[in-house]
Amino acid sequence: MNHINKIVTVIIRSVEERTEQLCHELILSQGVEPTNVVIVREAPFSSALRKSFKIGIERGSVWTICVDADLLLRPDSIRQMLQLADDLEESVFEIQGYILDKFFGGPRMGGIHLYRSNLLSKALSCMPDEDCDIRPECQTLQIMQSKGYRWISVPYIVGLHDFEQYYRDIFRKCFVQAHKHEDLADLFLSIWRSGVRDDMDYWVGLQGFAGGIAHHADVRIDIRQEFLQKGFEELQIGEKEPLRPGQVTPDSVENIIKTWIEPELYQKKFPTKMGLIPQPSMKDNLSRQFKQLGPIRIIPYSFGWLLNRIGDRLKK
Repeated sequence: MNHINKIVTVIIRSVEERTEQLCHELILSQGVEPTNVVIVREAPFSSALRKSFKIGIERGSVWTICVDADLLLRPDSIRQMLQLADDLEESVFEIQGYILDKFFGGPRMGGIHLYRSNLLSKALSCMPDEDCDIRPECQTLQIMQSKGYRWISVPYIVGLHDFEQYYRDIFRKCFVQAHKHEDLADLFLSIWRSGVRDDMDYWVGLQGFAGGIAHHADVRIDIRQEFLQKGFEELQIGEKEPLRPGQVTPDSVENIIKTWIEPELYQKKFPTKMGLIPQPSMKDNLSRQFKQLGPIRIIPYSFGWLLNRIGDRLKK
């Protein structure tokens, strides 16, 4: 574990989420020294990102690891990610894994961001202007990639995302999701409506999403926006109590990940769990379909499959 402290600086990006302290504790439980962990509380998110990069430059560790305070890391996840990053080329700027996201219903890309610290100065110059993009981190990665500094995802779930959050943060995030992930509205509404009877989080999520749909002005990842605060206050609901020490443990985080079952619509929409499971090769697909369809019917199938692949590439 001492090896970790020689090569990493961990930055928790927080807007005082309910899980901020728990996120910190789960990081320390993996052997990271308190002096190697910095909490950044800045808004909007682009400011937090900029400050995180500057801290990474000042600290000069091999890796600057950014973790949002709404993420509960599973045991040993930092070491696992560092191992996956070990053999990568020096041109790889950022590595990220997957998270089990409560409101997406299953795994999706995100979570720990491992940044190569000696490239953070270049990344600072690639950041979009303050407040001009709803995805400032993604935008920065895309610009860096265009300059030859790649980012990659690795097939590993690093922890839980958006579990145990305050209602105010759930409302705010789901409001933003109506603008950020409008194409997934059918997935969100299906999961949240089916879960609302047993979990108040999903009811709050539905209210936030409805507010986001009705809001036609620009939306930023910024907790300070008055219309978000006002929208939540109009719900007139009591807030959750702060988390108690020991209420969530590393073992309980691991158990949720191992026993989670994705909702049916998530499984249909993302049969490879948003890329976590490698897609079968064209050869494997055609071989399987050949056995099912026979030599005559396989020709139109192959043509249709090829058109679908071309369509997917064009969308990307």
